[in-house]
Amino acid sequence: MHKPSHLFRLGIAGFVLLAMSIFAPGARAQTGAALLVKPWSDKSQVFDGYGDAYFFEGGHTKQSGDKFQLFDFESVGRFRIFPGNEISPRIGYDITYLDNHTRAAGIPDQLSDESIAIGAGIAKWDKWVAGITLGIGYAGASTFDVGSAWYGKADLVVAREINKNDAVGFIIDYDGHRTYLPDTPLPGFGYSHRFDPKLQVVAGAPYSSIVWKPLDHLDVDVEYYLLQDFKLSVGYEFIKHWTAYGRLDFIRDAFHADGLPPNRRILFYEQRVEAGVRFSPDDHLIFKVGLGYSWDGSYSRGWDFRQGTIIEDFADRPYLHGGLEMKY
Repeated sequence: MHKPSHLFRLGIAGFVLLAMSIFAPGARAQTGAALLVKPWSDKSQVFDGYGDAYFFEGGHTKQSGDKFQLFDFESVGRFRIFPGNEISPRIGYDITYLDNHTRAAGIPDQLSDESIAIGAGIAKWDKWVAGITLGIGYAGASTFDVGSAWYGKADLVVAREINKNDAVGFIIDYDGHRTYLPDTPLPGFGYSHRFDPKLQVVAGAPYSSIVWKPLDHLDVDVEYYLLQDFKLSVGYEFIKHWTAYGRLDFIRDAFHADGLPPNRRILFYEQRVEAGVRFSPDDHLIFKVGLGYSWDGSYSRGWDFRQGTIIEDFADRPYLHGGLEMKY
């Protein structure tokens, strides 16, 4: 009984280690360190996940003037083998699919990124706990046809709960798909402090975040990943079960493609702002619908976002977002 209580501290310190996992906003969170350390909302919960579809208005590429209309689908999920057991191994998946609807040269019709991982606790000593995640993925223009598009993922995480308000964690992250320094193991750290039940701050590298509830029905979340991603989300429950939200996202991803050398990838970048409503009829389902605007979108060619050559910029345009979250 003593062992589970210590490993449960991994869940308490999960916000720190989640903060150190390396992912693009809304994606790959469940095949990195977060798979191991993110707490479950209910002891009996077996699965949680979401699916989101983004329908962009038709536009054009800026260089060639070709028609361009993006469809973006994203799904993330995780489940554990023994529900109610905090040290149970768990499996996570991430899926991203981009359909470009264009004849512009250099932009494939479809791009997809799929990954799966397993995570488990491996050791404990005193108030420290450790765990690992191992995963495999594919990010390419032709499903499972491009050999260089296969990649591996692994995380070693160590965390310690200092007291009920403070926790510290360390990570070694390997991600062959990372949009910054892929195939390079990167160290990280994070320090979490809960100022009060309504405000928690994580300071670290490469990730920092703020979770703030200034009013009973108002939530503010900010995430920043060094040199890569930024996300801001604000939600207000104006009627029971109904929440109005607004969010700002910087989106990055990378894909291998035929005709490119193994050390070059197609790099996708976009900025989005969105407002909408969430409806939660019960504790298991959340339906989302929103209207947004995308700008500064582009495809480029390079190994990562430190350096790339533009293939095409595409015009700013509005989009419709529909999504579903599930917890069982």
